[in-house]
Amino acid sequence: MALIKCPECGESVSDKAPNCPHCGLAIAGSIITCPECGAIVPKDAATCPKCAFPLHQAEVKEEKKAEPVAVPQNPVKEKEDELARIEPAYSNAKKLFESKSYVHAYEKINVALHASPNNADCLKLEEAIVDAIRETAYNAASELLQQKEFDKALTEVNTALQYAPNSQKLISLSAEIKSAKAKRKRNRAILITVVILAILAYVGYSIRDSYIKGHEEEAWTEAKDSATVTSLENFIEMYPDGKHSMEAQEMLEQIKKKDTDYWETIRLSSDADVFKQYKEKFPHGMYLSQADNKVDSLDWASAVQKNTPDAYAQYLSTHPNGMYTSDATSAQDKIKSAVASDEDIESMKNYFATYYSAVEQKDDESVLDFFEPVTSQYYGISNAKKSDITANLKKMHAKETSNPQIKVSDSNFKVTKDEKGNYRVTFSIDVTYSQEDGATATAPSKMLVNASVNSNKKITSITSRKQ
Repeated sequence: MALIKCPECGESVSDKAPNCPHCGLAIAGSIITCPECGAIVPKDAATCPKCAFPLHQAEVKEEKKAEPVAVPQNPVKEKEDELARIEPAYSNAKKLFESKSYVHAYEKINVALHASPNNADCLKLEEAIVDAIRETAYNAASELLQQKEFDKALTEVNTALQYAPNSQKLISLSAEIKSAKAKRKRNRAILITVVILAILAYVGYSIRDSYIKGHEEEAWTEAKDSATVTSLENFIEMYPDGKHSMEAQEMLEQIKKKDTDYWETIRLSSDADVFKQYKEKFPHGMYLSQADNKVDSLDWASAVQKNTPDAYAQYLSTHPNGMYTSDATSAQDKIKSAVASDEDIESMKNYFATYYSAVEQKDDESVLDFFEPVTSQYYGISNAKKSDITANLKKMHAKETSNPQIKVSDSNFKVTKDEKGNYRVTFSIDVTYSQEDGATATAPSKMLVNASVNSNKKITSITSRKQ
């Protein structure tokens, strides 16, 4: 292996390198020596770029000329001639190698190899020299890498790669050095950015501190005039070492004590107005949220006690975001569901019209269908069973000598309803009795009826009295 000048860029490169590390030109197997001037040229060049010698024609002529004049040589004589040509260069190369002058040794051994390219001793010494160059450069570059001398380390590696271009050890070390160099560059950029930000922060803080100190008197006047817990706490936080900080602290403690003392006297009160007065007296007090909660709770208790739609509407109007808005809305809906609708009233009218129709027709079985097995009140009979109702109907039929006619009055028909669907009904009936021939036997009598009907549409209580 020898160093040559790259025919493309002119840089030094090993003749065994696959490509020039500087310009990428193919080297090994792709170059020849001009027989005219000795220049290194690309193998596929038609003429020498230095002397314009026709390269491939010369090769053909040399081949044709050489064929007929080949003369057998004496092998012993050839060996002696070869040793005579390489001995001085080989000996010098070996001495330089032993003295660790590896680059000069490489140059000398290449002189010997030029004279005898296949000499085993020369090739072996050349390999040892290249290994020494590689290891020396690797160790030096590694040490420089540890010292963060990245440029010097790369120079060592790149120089060695000219002699050992295929060394993976050197190639990996080169990549490691380049990565470390790039990382240091990034770290330096980050450090510079941090320093700049720190300087800006310090300048900003200094400006702010100067501004705050310059406005301390103005801030103290404002805090003292407002005399609230919040304003004084803000002043103390902004000027903890200011000349008015002690005075502000004393004023703050006095205000807190006055506020707390007043609150302790009212906190157990059940009068919402007391807490409203606290809010007026201490508009920036420490217990404003507690006062709001007390007013909210007491207003709700008042609404529950009244239990009317208006009471709940008043609570919702006063406390649209109160703690009991959901309960108030549910209570309103519950009351609305307990109010009898026009449909409910009409249903009850038809219900009792049917009931009295069965009474008129003396249809005892149909009458009994209107009652549960036990009726709490049945015309003065408590907890009446169906047998009690049947007995009462028989007595009524035995006394009557005429047919009853019962008419439900619409004028004062009233119905109330609870949330369970039970009805309370009050109305008047007109009762007359007629003879079998249709003649009226008695004058009409008006009766006031009070009845209860459960959700199963059964009469649970019915009484009547004359009006």
